[in-house]
Amino acid sequence: MTQASSGKLRPILSVIKWVIALGIVGWLVYQNRDQFARLYTQPIHWEFLVAAFVLCASSIILTFFRWYLLVIALNFQFRFGDALRLGFLGCLFNYVSPGAVGGDVVKAVLMAREQKGRRSVAIATILLDRILGLIGLLIVGAGATLLVADHIEHREKIVAVLWGGSIAGLAGVVVLLHPATPESWWMKLLIRIPKAGGIIADIADGISLYHQRRMVVALTVALSVVGHFGLISSFYCCARIVATASETPSYVTQLLLFPLAEIVGVIVPLPGGVGALEAAVQESYKLAGANPGIGLLAVGAYRITQIVVAAIGSVYYLASRRQIQELLAAEQAGSDATTTHVAPDQDQLSGTATTPSLASESDG
Repeated sequence: MTQASSGKLRPILSVIKWVIALGIVGWLVYQNRDQFARLYTQPIHWEFLVAAFVLCASSIILTFFRWYLLVIALNFQFRFGDALRLGFLGCLFNYVSPGAVGGDVVKAVLMAREQKGRRSVAIATILLDRILGLIGLLIVGAGATLLVADHIEHREKIVAVLWGGSIAGLAGVVVLLHPATPESWWMKLLIRIPKAGGIIADIADGISLYHQRRMVVALTVALSVVGHFGLISSFYCCARIVATASETPSYVTQLLLFPLAEIVGVIVPLPGGVGALEAAVQESYKLAGANPGIGLLAVGAYRITQIVVAAIGSVYYLASRRQIQELLAAEQAGSDATTTHVAPDQDQLSGTATTPSLASESDG
C-alpha cells in the first residue's frame, strides 16, 4: 500500500471506528433506557460531582508529573509546564482528533519537534510512561483483592489476572533495568520477531536509558499507583452521583473490578476506548451482582468528567493551532498505518529508534 493510499485510508478508518464506538454506546443506552429515567426522578448528589472532578483532574495532572520525572531524568530541557501543555493536548486528542491520530501520537510528534537533538529518546519516555501506568493500574486491582469481601463471579480468574499481570510487569521492568539485558541472547531473539520485534526493541531501549536512574522508575511506579487510585475513586464518585451506596458495588470492589474494565478500554482499538469501557464496566457490575445500567450511567458521568478536564487542552490547541495542524499533517503523510520511523540519535544508548503507534487510553 502506497503512502498516498494509506493517508486516504486513515480518515475512513477513524470514521469507521467512531461509528462502531458510538453504535456500541447507543445499543447499551437503548438496553438500559429505563435506568436513564432516574436522572429525572432522583436528585443529583453534588458533593460527589465535585469530588469526582477534583479527583479526576488531580490524578490526571499527577500522570503528567510522572512523565515529567521520566523526561528530566534524562537531562532534557523540559519544564513541568511543558508536560502540562503536551499532556492536556494528548487528553484532548484522545477524544477529538483528525484522522487516526491519538493523544499519545500528538504528544510524541510535538515533543519530537521540540527535542530535535534526541527525538527517539524523548518519544521513548512516552512509551515507558504508558507501560509503568499500566503496571500501576494492575497493582491497584491486585491490592484490592486482599480487601474485597463481596461475592464476585469468576473471582479466582480475576485475582489471577491482576496478580499475574502485576508480578509479570514488575519483574519485566526489573529484568530490563539490568545492564546485561540489552545484549542478552533472548533479547536479540525477541527483537527478531516479525512486527512485534520493533516495539520490543523500543521498550528495551527506553528502559535501558534508566539503568543508572532506577529510583526514578520506582518513583514513577508509585505515582502510577496513586494516580490510578485517584481515578478509580473518581469513578466511584461518579457512580454515587447517579445511585445510592446500596445500588452500587462497594468502593473496594470497584477498586478491584475497574482496572480490568479500563484495560479492556485500552486494548480494544476504539477512539478513547469509547464503547469498550462502557461494555466492560457493565459486565463488571454484573459480576458483582449490581445493576449493569447503573454501571453505564457511572461511565457516562465519568466520561463527562474526563472530557471537561481534557477541554483544558483546547486552550493550548487554540494558542498554537496552525503549528499543531501542520505537524500532524506531516505525521500522517510521512508514516504508514502502524509505525512512524524516526532517525536514530547519537544519544540513544542502543538499538535503532522507531516510534510505535502508541495506544490512546482513558488514563493515565
